[in-house]
Amino acid sequence: MKLETFEDFQRAICEGRLVDVSDTAKEIGISIPVAVSSALWKTYIEPEESITVGQSTNERIWNVISLLLSTLKSGMKPFDDSSSLMVQYQVHFVINGVLTMSTLKAIIRKTAERKSFIQIMLEDEAEQNNPDRKYFCRECRFTLYLETKPESYIECR
Repeated sequence: MKLETFEDFQRAICEGRLVDVSDTAKEIGISIPVAVSSALWKTYIEPEESITVGQSTNERIWNVISLLLSTLKSGMKPFDDSSSLMVQYQVHFVINGVLTMSTLKAIIRKTAERKSFIQIMLEDEAEQNNPDRKYFCRECRFTLYLETKPESYIECR
């Protein structure tokens, strides 16, 4: 699902390929639109009906977004010269009563129309504008996919 424009982002929400979680993101402190992939929603966010204890849908959304914000605040630099930034981070979910760790990736895109949005998905979902290079931050230990190498990062192989 390649989303290059804000219109593509809105269309994906209307078509059900993305689920808009912008209201929760605003509560947490993210002012731009945020959506999660339908695969992430169905796999981890929408809890099974049989769960009587554990995380609610709202708690799972809150965790996904707040951990992204925490990751970004831990030393990540904004866009640099590129129009998008991809970051991977880990979130714990209670699945069938078991605490399960999942790696998610978020793409923060700044479009030509000067509108920005965030798309969060499962680690193995198709990447948008897959840059050729992968960088690992020595300080905060996060992997970034960027077109240009930022300072304090080493190239991963």
